[in-house]
Amino acid sequence: MGTAIPLFILLLLCFIHHVSATEKGIVGFGISLYQDLCCQSCHDSLSALYLTCTTFPDGHDMSMDMDMEMEMEMDMDMMGTTSGECYATNLPWLQTMAYCIQQNCNADGYGAEKQAKCFSVQAVAGASEPTFQDSLPAVAPTEELAEDATWLNVTSLVNSDTYYAIHGTLGEFARSEYIHTRYSVINYLIIIGICIACGILAHTRSAFPGFQKSLHTSALWAKLQRYVFLPALFGSRRLEPLPGNVGYVPGRTLGIFIGIYVIMNIILSSVSFRNFSPNTWFTSPQFEMCEYVGNRTGTLSLVNMSIAILFAGRNNILIAITGWSQTAFLTLHRWAARVAVVQAVVHSIVYTLAYFEPGSGGAARYASEAAKPFYWWGIIATIALCLAIAFAILPIRTKFYEFFLITHIALIILALVGCWYHLIPHFGYVYGYQVWLYIAFAFWSADRLARLIRVAYYNSLGGSKAVVESLPDCDIMQVSVYPRVAWKFGPGQHSFLYVPGLGKFWESHPFSIAGWSRPGQLTAISLAPASLSDSSAKGGKEKESGVVSLATDLESQPNLTAKKQEATIPCQTQTQDRASIKFLIRAHSGMTFALQHRLLSSHSRSQMEISVYTEGPYAGHRATLQPLFTADTVLCLIGGIGITNALGFVQEYTAANLQRGFASGKSRGILRNAKRFILAWSARELALIEHVKQNFLTQEGDVQGIEYSFWCTGPSKTATQELDSINDENQMAKSSTPRTEAVTAGRMDIGNVIRSYLEEGQQTTVVVCGPSSMADEATRQVVNSVKDGFRVDLVEEAYAW
Repeated sequence: MGTAIPLFILLLLCFIHHVSATEKGIVGFGISLYQDLCCQSCHDSLSALYLTCTTFPDGHDMSMDMDMEMEMEMDMDMMGTTSGECYATNLPWLQTMAYCIQQNCNADGYGAEKQAKCFSVQAVAGASEPTFQDSLPAVAPTEELAEDATWLNVTSLVNSDTYYAIHGTLGEFARSEYIHTRYSVINYLIIIGICIACGILAHTRSAFPGFQKSLHTSALWAKLQRYVFLPALFGSRRLEPLPGNVGYVPGRTLGIFIGIYVIMNIILSSVSFRNFSPNTWFTSPQFEMCEYVGNRTGTLSLVNMSIAILFAGRNNILIAITGWSQTAFLTLHRWAARVAVVQAVVHSIVYTLAYFEPGSGGAARYASEAAKPFYWWGIIATIALCLAIAFAILPIRTKFYEFFLITHIALIILALVGCWYHLIPHFGYVYGYQVWLYIAFAFWSADRLARLIRVAYYNSLGGSKAVVESLPDCDIMQVSVYPRVAWKFGPGQHSFLYVPGLGKFWESHPFSIAGWSRPGQLTAISLAPASLSDSSAKGGKEKESGVVSLATDLESQPNLTAKKQEATIPCQTQTQDRASIKFLIRAHSGMTFALQHRLLSSHSRSQMEISVYTEGPYAGHRATLQPLFTADTVLCLIGGIGITNALGFVQEYTAANLQRGFASGKSRGILRNAKRFILAWSARELALIEHVKQNFLTQEGDVQGIEYSFWCTGPSKTATQELDSINDENQMAKSSTPRTEAVTAGRMDIGNVIRSYLEEGQQTTVVVCGPSSMADEATRQVVNSVKDGFRVDLVEEAYAW
C-alpha cells in the first residue's frame, strides 16, 4: 500500500493541475454558466433580428418593407447572415444593445465596468471598439420592438415580454445546472467524509492506546458495539448468503452506511426542481421538468459510477485510511454501482418521456433524436451498465467467476466509452460533465498502474522462484515463494499470485500469507521434520551461510536422547538468510486446479519449482488491526484453510515474545500488550492439521502464553480412528515427540470456546477467519459476550464473493 498511496495522490494532483491549467472544470467550480445573465438576455432578445447590413444568399434583396406573408414563406436557405463586422458597425444594434444592458443590468446590480465588459463580449464579439459608453444613445428610445419583430432598423427598446422570457429561461436553467453540480459535490464529500472520519477514529485508537482503553471501559462504547458495530443488520447473517444464494446482508454498520448512501441519492435526485413560464426553450412545463430530472440523474449517475470504480480498486486509498476490508469496499462498490445504474435508467426514461409530452413531437421527434450518434451511444451505455449489474449476481460470481470478471470489465469499459461519446459530441466541454468521467478514468488508471508497479517492483521485472508441494491425503498445496525484493511482512496480509506458466498470464488470485522470513530475522523453529522446501534449502543454503537449523542438526544425531534435547534447549531460534513467503492453497477450479494438475503431472508428483509473480502485500493495516494493540488475550477462531490468515498472527506473537526474551526494550509489534494467545482451529483434513503443527507452530511450552486447540471435522469414523491412533502415540511417546497437542473429533463449539477464555477486567480480541456460517456464529457470540459485560472486540478476516 505504501507504493499505491503516493501514486494515487500524484495522479489526482496531475489531474487537478490539468483541469486548472485548461480553465475547465464543472459548473460552479471553474465554469460559470451565464455569469452575465442580463447581457446574455439582451443579446438573445435581439440576435434573431435582421439588420440593414445582413446578407442573404443568391443576391436576394430583402427589403425592410416586405410583407409578413412573404417573410413566412421564405425558404430556410434564404435566411440571412449577420457578420461580426456588421454588428460592430450597425448603429441601431449597438445603441439598442447598450441601452438594454444599462437598463436591465443596473437592476441586477452590475457596475459600469462590468456592463462595459459584457457589452464588448455580447455586442461586438470581444472587440475593443466601439465602446459601451460610445454606443449609448443620446436620447433614450421610446419605441418597443414587437414580440414578432423581424428587423431592427432603428434604435428601440427590447420587447419586455421577450426579455423576461429569455432571462427567466436562462436563469432557471443555470440555477438547475449549479444545483446538479452542488449536489454531486455534496454526494462525494459526504461519502468520502464518512470514510475519512471512520479512518481518523481507527488511527486515533491505534496511535493512543490510552484512548482505546478508555473506550473499552465506556458503557456507551459497549452499547455501540452491541447495537451498531458488531451485529448483523437483522438476524444473524452477515457473511453467509441468503437463502437461494441471492446475495448478502451487510453488517449493521455497513448497512447503515449503505442506507445513508441510498437515501441521500434518492433525495438529491428528487428535490430543488422548478419550472419557469413563459419558457423559450421548452414546449411545456412537463418537458422542462423531464430535462432537469434527466440532467440531475445523469450527472449523479456519472458521480456514483466514479465512486463505484474507486471502491472496487485493490489499491483503493480508503482501505488504508479506514481499515475496512476489501470485502467491505466491494459491497459498497456493488451498491454504488446499483445506484448509478438506477439513475442512468431514470435519466433514459425521462428523456424518452419528454418527447411524448404535448407539443414535443411525439414518436417522430424521438425517432429523429434517437438516430443521432450521441443519443444511441447513451442507449448503449445504459444497456451496458444494466448488463454489468445483471451478470454480477452472486450465483454467476461464485460459479462462473472468470466469465463474470471478463464480461464485467468489458461492459464497464463499453459503458464509459458510451458515456464519453454521449456527452462530448452533444455538449462539448461547456457544462463540464466530462470531468466526472475524467475522475472515473483516473481512479481506474491509478489502480491498474499501481498493480503493474507492484508486480514490477517486487519481482524486479522478472518472476520469483517458487516451490510448490502437495500435502498428503488432502487437496491442499504449500507454495513457498522466494521474492526478489523483500517485503515489509506482517500479519493479516495477502498477496495476489500470477503463474504465467499455466497459460493465463493475466490471471491472479489473492492468497493469505501463512508465514514469512526476512534476511537476518530471528525466528523460532519447530523440532519436527521440516517441509520439502525447507529441507531442500537446509541441505545446502544454511550450511553455506553458517546458519544451521536445529531440527536438521538434531536429526543428524540419533544417539541424542529426547530428554537431553528438551533439557538443553527449551526454545530454539535461528537467523534467516533469505526472504521467503509461504502460502497454503486449497485447489478449487480455475488457476488453483490448473496448478494442482501441473504439480501432479510433474516428475515427483509432490514437489516442483515454478516461476510466479507476486502482487502485494495488501491489507494488514494498522487501522484494521487496531483492536489487537490493547488486547490482553487474543483468541483466533479458525475454520479450514482460514488457518493461513491466523498463522501470521501466531508468528507475530511468537516473534514479539522472542524479542522480549533475547533483546532489550519493549516490543513494538501489534501484539505488544498480549499476554495470552489461543489458536482454536477446526478443519476437515487431519493431514492439514498435522502439517501445520509440524511446520508452522512452535510447541506450547516454548513460547509463554500460547495455547492450541484443534478439532477435526472429517468423516466421523475415519477421523476418530486416526485421531485415537495419533493421540495414543503422542501419549506413549510424550517424552520423545515434540508435538503432543491433542486433536478432538467433531465440530468446535464456538460459544463455549469464546466463553472459556473470557476474563473479567481483561480485554479480549477475537480474530475469526473461516467459513461464512462460522464467522457469523462467532460474531453472534461476541455480541452476546459484550451484552454480558465482557470487554470483547472482533477482527474479522473474510472474503465474500
